[in-house]
Amino acid sequence: MLSQAEIDALLSGSIEIEQPSTEESVNLAEIMGQPTSGREARQGRQVRPYNFWSPDHFSKDQMRAIELLHEDLAERLTNSLPGFIRANIRPRVVHTEQGRFHDFLKDLPPAVLFHMIAMAPLPGQMILTISPEIGSVILEQRLGGPGERAKRDRNLTEIDQYLLRGMVEHMLNDIKASWSKVVAIEPALEDSTINHHWVQMVMGNERMMLVTFELALQNVTGTMNIYIPFTMLKPIANVLNTHVWFSGRKEKQADPEARKIISENLSQVLLPVRVVLGTTQVTFAQLTRLKPGDVIPLQTPIQADLPIYVAEHQCFLARPGRLGKHLAIQITAVLPSPPQKG
Repeated sequence: MLSQAEIDALLSGSIEIEQPSTEESVNLAEIMGQPTSGREARQGRQVRPYNFWSPDHFSKDQMRAIELLHEDLAERLTNSLPGFIRANIRPRVVHTEQGRFHDFLKDLPPAVLFHMIAMAPLPGQMILTISPEIGSVILEQRLGGPGERAKRDRNLTEIDQYLLRGMVEHMLNDIKASWSKVVAIEPALEDSTINHHWVQMVMGNERMMLVTFELALQNVTGTMNIYIPFTMLKPIANVLNTHVWFSGRKEKQADPEARKIISENLSQVLLPVRVVLGTTQVTFAQLTRLKPGDVIPLQTPIQADLPIYVAEHQCFLARPGRLGKHLAIQITAVLPSPPQKG
């Protein structure tokens, strides 16, 4: 039987278990993972504290909230990007995962262009990349080409990088609007580079959240990746959950005062209004023989209602008449609103 003092000495590494002469002695403290002062000093071990309340990774709820945020971004880009690219494109979120940036960097092709976006007041930068196959089609569209897949791979020129940078800057307003459900930010494109080593040096080996979008353009399918560092999301970790997201998506109530101001401003807008008394057809020969006093018969019956056009849209029907010494029309019917184009 060992005394308590002997047990404490054994656990602290002061006593080593005797082994046969052919084998080395065994330190029980090392087996149990407890550091010994002498060996720890020689091996230079470092003990790093771990905060279980704020771990260095994304929870499932946080990942789902970020996924919902970028699904909203995909919807916004579906409406805004076609006008900029001059072609239909519909992004959709297809994959999310978390990992180290160094591991993600290995999977990227060498010709990819990195866009580094600051999200003030959040710390750090997020990275946005577009796969070369879809980027080449976007460049063809922007430069007035047929928008087909590039026949061979080539390095991006300065003009190519400038055009792709312009598209990312166009996306910043949509990014701001999507993130506004969670936090008010002012995104800004700080740099665009094809230098993998520079990006790795700036980002380090930080834990990232990867959001992958699928982009289909002119029968070519590619991807757009967004890498969000954990340090950027840590200040808003308490609001990154699905409950806050869905409550943030509720539409705001209309401001009566703002509605009144808008109505007053609209009431001062001038709109062209015209009444068509009737139509007819004459030959060119008849037109050349017309002289003052001639009467042109119209095809509109006397008792028929006349169409009233407001800003080139037929909105009312009316009857002609007089009001005092002036010609006038009396509205007899309100027509349905014209269908919206779009």
